[in-house]
Amino acid sequence: MRATLPLLLCATLTVTGCARVSESRFNPLNWFGSSQATALAPASERRPLVPATRSTQVVDTRGAISQINSLVIEKTPDGALIRATGTASTQGQFNAQLVPVSNERGTLTLAFKIEAAAGFNGVNSAYSRQVTVARFMSFAELANVRTIRVQGATNARSASR
Repeated sequence: MRATLPLLLCATLTVTGCARVSESRFNPLNWFGSSQATALAPASERRPLVPATRSTQVVDTRGAISQINSLVIEKTPDGALIRATGTASTQGQFNAQLVPVSNERGTLTLAFKIEAAAGFNGVNSAYSRQVTVARFMSFAELANVRTIRVQGATNARSASR
């Protein structure tokens, strides 16, 4: 009992001193102070991060695949998966993609683009040069399309509904 009374008195004095510590600079929560509203500069004075005159243009330097072997269109719950297989002219070609060219009169035309490896011109069997690529298209993109045509360098294949 005698030890708890001085301990209780010290705890009470310590807690009452916290009110002054909470407003002092010793408290890390007070180092920045409270926030204040500031007015923004007019839009004419603010400079954009990217100038309006600057534009990014991507040039596709890939060529068309040599020959289109097959074209398969598979229905999915959200649209269609267009899958094409082609034979490249040389081995080592990469970065293949079906690129939209036009959509006229119900015919969607896709180009089978592929990038040739620099300085690599090995030719082996046709099977070893086959490349398969796919592209998903939603029902909204295929709304007015009746025929899908995939073009290569020497031929094209098409599929109709």
